[in-house]
Amino acid sequence: MAKQNGLWGNTAEHVVNAYLGEVLGKKLRSWRVGGDRRGRVMRGGGYPDVLLLDASGWPVAIEAKHAGGYADAEKDAANRLGKRPQDSDRVIETVIALVYPAVFHHLDGEELRSAIRTTVDLEYALYSHVKGSDMERLPEKGWMRGGVLDLAMLIHHAAVPRTRIDKLAVALEDGVKRAAKILADTDVSGEYCDRIGEVLGQSNDRNGQTRRMAMTVLLNALVFTEALAGTGFRVPDDNGNPVRSPDAFWDGNTLRRRELVREWDAILTRNYWPIFDSAIKILGADQESEHVGIPNVVASRIVKNLWDTAEKLVQSGFTRSHDLMGTVFQRLIADRKFLAANYTRTEAASLLASLALPVDSPPGGSDWSDRETLGGVQIGDFACGTGTLLSAAYSRLSLLYEIHEGDPKVLHGLMMENGLYGIDVLPVAVHLTATMLAGTHPDAPFDGERLLRLEYGDRDDGNVAIGSLELLQEAIQDSLIARAVASTSGARGEGEIRNIVDHIGHGKFDLVIMNPPFTRNTNHENTDVPMPAYAAFNTSEETQDYMADREKLLAGKSPANGYAGLASYFTELAYRKVRSDGRIAEVLPLSALSGQSWDATRQRWRFGYKDVIAVTIATGKSKDASFSSDTGIAECLVVASRSMEKQDNPRGVFAVLNEQPSSAMRGMLIATAISKAIDDGVHRLDEGPLGATRLMLGGEDCGYLIDCPLPESGPWTLVGVEDIELAQIAYHVRRGSLPTAGGQAYRLLVVDVREIAKAGPVHRRVGSPTGLERGAFEIVASEGGNPTYPVLWWHDATRERQLIVAPDAYANPVGSVDEVAKIHATATRAHYNLDLQFNSQSLVVAMTEEKCIGGRAWPSVIFENPDHEYAFALWSNSTLGLLMHWWMANKTQSGRGSTTVTGIPRIPTLDVRELSPEQHERARAAFEELNDARFLPFDQIDEDKARHELDRALLVDVLGLPEALCAEGGPMEMLRRKIVAEPQIHGGKKSKVVFTDDGEHTVKRSVAEMDARQP
Repeated sequence: MAKQNGLWGNTAEHVVNAYLGEVLGKKLRSWRVGGDRRGRVMRGGGYPDVLLLDASGWPVAIEAKHAGGYADAEKDAANRLGKRPQDSDRVIETVIALVYPAVFHHLDGEELRSAIRTTVDLEYALYSHVKGSDMERLPEKGWMRGGVLDLAMLIHHAAVPRTRIDKLAVALEDGVKRAAKILADTDVSGEYCDRIGEVLGQSNDRNGQTRRMAMTVLLNALVFTEALAGTGFRVPDDNGNPVRSPDAFWDGNTLRRRELVREWDAILTRNYWPIFDSAIKILGADQESEHVGIPNVVASRIVKNLWDTAEKLVQSGFTRSHDLMGTVFQRLIADRKFLAANYTRTEAASLLASLALPVDSPPGGSDWSDRETLGGVQIGDFACGTGTLLSAAYSRLSLLYEIHEGDPKVLHGLMMENGLYGIDVLPVAVHLTATMLAGTHPDAPFDGERLLRLEYGDRDDGNVAIGSLELLQEAIQDSLIARAVASTSGARGEGEIRNIVDHIGHGKFDLVIMNPPFTRNTNHENTDVPMPAYAAFNTSEETQDYMADREKLLAGKSPANGYAGLASYFTELAYRKVRSDGRIAEVLPLSALSGQSWDATRQRWRFGYKDVIAVTIATGKSKDASFSSDTGIAECLVVASRSMEKQDNPRGVFAVLNEQPSSAMRGMLIATAISKAIDDGVHRLDEGPLGATRLMLGGEDCGYLIDCPLPESGPWTLVGVEDIELAQIAYHVRRGSLPTAGGQAYRLLVVDVREIAKAGPVHRRVGSPTGLERGAFEIVASEGGNPTYPVLWWHDATRERQLIVAPDAYANPVGSVDEVAKIHATATRAHYNLDLQFNSQSLVVAMTEEKCIGGRAWPSVIFENPDHEYAFALWSNSTLGLLMHWWMANKTQSGRGSTTVTGIPRIPTLDVRELSPEQHERARAAFEELNDARFLPFDQIDEDKARHELDRALLVDVLGLPEALCAEGGPMEMLRRKIVAEPQIHGGKKSKVVFTDDGEHTVKRSVAEMDARQP
């Protein structure tokens, strides 16, 4: 215990600060730590309580106070922003306000040092500049709480504030674009760009992406050359000279190109093939060389432009920021349309990597300080793209090793040579991934890396290859290994490539982290591209077919299928590659959790994994519910540990975020909060409508967590739902109980549709309007008349406002007599809405006056007893029917809930078999009374008088439940208000439908109405 002025206790703050700096200095080895009362460390005077400078010289300050000193800590932190340390040319852009626990006030010596190491009660907030003199606080309110490890991780991320990342990203992109324009203006014929495209494995596209990628490759090589030059790294030339800065290769404004290329060639004899090999081929020595050879008149201008940009990047610590690299590279990557190469946002990559590598669970069963075990860990990304995910995982692992007092440079060689596996079909992807990984410690040598490009499309031997999915087989063909040698290995021979491939065997990875392409290789709407999943690189239709066949062959009897798309095959690949207790961490379309085509994969997760975590975002716009750039659809993160033992009553934790993480640091903090909440225990969905565990950063609400049973089949329904109470109500209605706020629950007769009826045929069996699909009929648009084969085929929301809808087409027989008869036998009055647009459509089930064939938008629902259709239609179009459709639907698209013909049988509905004849008669009477009523879209059910009347007729008149359920201010009114406020329902729509005597009108919502939809 400390003794001050003869009194026990009252340890001075500067004493605690000194001990804190000592502990942090051991956990951040590459940082310099200082700041105390003994010297002025700030220009102009003053000192921070603790000052830390990262390897590139950027400072982070800590302003600390004893327990209760929140206001003073915040004031000091705000005042420290913008100040400059004496030994740095850079101002302080980030400051941590820190409050110590009360016990520190009474400790000293080893007791205090030990308490700092072990406490979990440090309270802190981060202050940073955002624009000009503006200041940002994280969290926005309250204080985060954690230990010194949490503080060390925050400091590491705080060294790269978002404003600096954004500024340098713009500088890099502008530099690349300027250089690309120089080449484009000179190479009018496109000759050199064609040759550059061959080097990169891309076409010379008209929008200039290939040129921009080529310039990015050159800029990376210049940045890396400068980084190596600053370390004393020696090339194995005759004299063993250090690598020279690109500055050394100029005569005035003329580049000595041959000499620079020779320098890069010398570096290649040592290492870094993916970084420099493509750069050499692009830059070349002259037009007659074996390389591509940018013309001499242009090369100097291009490289000068890129070097000016590179200097700025190196000076700003660019090579140490995977956040910056990922942010820029995902803007430049090529061929997105059919590869679906929508790369992971760096913020989401940080979140995913932090969930996959939690502090309390090191990979391989090691301790975070165990270099030998960590050095043997294998992390793989089989669709590595720009390397953002692989780099995020490596950065996370390296940081955790460092804050457990290891030297990350010592670990670097082991990870590069043996631990990090990146596979892609684009040569430039291998280049970018290598740059991001190797640039972490450019002065730490390593002997080769494990990054490969695998062949995609037509092969020289007349066969086809499907890129990384060739690894679905454990031992790939010799010819594919030879092609890998030729395309991306540089000086590596076939034996070395084979050794790499052998290490990519099944069950060998501690972590597989991926954002695979989502494209589906079944496309019944896009007749121009039969197999979109394999249409990249101008593959022929015949090749696309062969590639799809090979995909099925290699996947064998697995959950992967073409309806789910390529992502399901990569998910199967992850399953085969990860070892027991190893983890998968994937970015996937939201349909992976709710789509019918993914059902078998979900069962694989349910039985083959444990500790399942699914992360989604609750928002009204699909693009804002995504973790990738430019997909335009809602996505999810799935993290789980491989288990060789079948799980009893498996459960999963579903995290629903309020919004996308705004920075890599916030992504890390959210992941930490998720992991800590799971350790402490979270609310369960099946406990009742009791709310969820809030996901908090200090006093800032970021979303919620809920523990859910994983169903034996069907969708995992709690995805992207903002109102957890709405989800809990839906969960119980699904099970035959309607809970109310007062604690009372009403019994409902609920079963799956398959128990009471059959779904009609998929529309492809019926036919198509173009006649191109096989089917019994050609579909012809027509209304009215007396067609022999009427059809309800398309959607038109304005003509679907009433319970009875007229057929909109007729079917012209083109199939055999037997085929026509089978389809005609499925004609019925009840038709189910497959693609329900909540914010524009009004019906879940449409009835027709007479039987008609169900079509693309409205497949038929066939009852043995047609009298049951009325009660079914009432339920389906009621508030509870909508709730069940929403609960079970695929909600990948904003404001829409889709299902399939095979999904309809799983939708919960009223058990019409249990109704008495009198109840069925009342249902028919209620239906006919509502025949003329017009129903508003479902996102307006709170103001839809016709819907209110339908609810009352169903629940009170038909089912005999109390009138109070449907009374003003009652449970059904509350449920309707919850539904319309749910982002998945309203989709952020700013207008609404209004009915008048002269028809239907669309009007803009008022500000108050929009505000009412906000959380």
